[in-house]
Amino acid sequence: MGGRTAMARIAALVVATPARGVARPPGVAGAGIAIAAAALALAAAPAAAHRAPTPEELIEMAGATGPPTEPACVSGRISTVDVRWGALVSKPAPGCPEIERTWVLERDAPGTPGGRWRELRQGIRFGVCARDLPGIPDPVGLDLGVCAPPSRRVYAPSGEKLAFKPSRLRYSRNATITGLRWSSWGGRTATGRGTFAYRDPYGGDITAAVTVTLFGIDLCGSDRVYLSARLKGVSVADRAAVRAYSGRWYRQCPGVTAN
Repeated sequence: MGGRTAMARIAALVVATPARGVARPPGVAGAGIAIAAAALALAAAPAAAHRAPTPEELIEMAGATGPPTEPACVSGRISTVDVRWGALVSKPAPGCPEIERTWVLERDAPGTPGGRWRELRQGIRFGVCARDLPGIPDPVGLDLGVCAPPSRRVYAPSGEKLAFKPSRLRYSRNATITGLRWSSWGGRTATGRGTFAYRDPYGGDITAAVTVTLFGIDLCGSDRVYLSARLKGVSVADRAAVRAYSGRWYRQCPGVTAN
């Protein structure tokens, strides 16, 4: 972030208007804009990431999977954070199996005797490095795009996605909590206040002001997520209205179907 800020400042200085009364020589304005554009492009350039293996390296990596994989059926990655780590990802190609698969590979330092690739684990996808790929450092997992450390933020399921401090939570098919404002978030529990609305197609709708408490942090992939909730009416009348809904309320990671 500091590098980008510095480059942006350089760009701003290059194109800054000269002091009043000082003439800018012909061509300087165009050159300044060009330098500024280059500086901004450099500031926006992503940090170095994994590299693609050479054809020889790809053949060796594909031969390390169990069972061995055709090099034409995978794309390879070698970490630039630590060259002892790599990954293969299946890709669609004529004559290749139609599968979604990732192989994580490790080796001793290149050039050492017996420093060939070997498979650490294979799967469709991985979440937290320490849990799903024990032994792989977090920076390497991020570099290869195969796993990540647990998210620093905590989220909550909201429809088919995860949300940070959502303003709306679904309780059931006919009940939602809207207008949520959170007084605490990110600790073992999160507390907010909103309006519980139950819409009964046969009549008997319910509307009540409620306090919602989220808890039970677990992982959805590498994201920390509140997967349990409890609500309570604000007033005596509200508590009476939502008494039947005030028990523990379990959430699920998006994309997970209940049995």
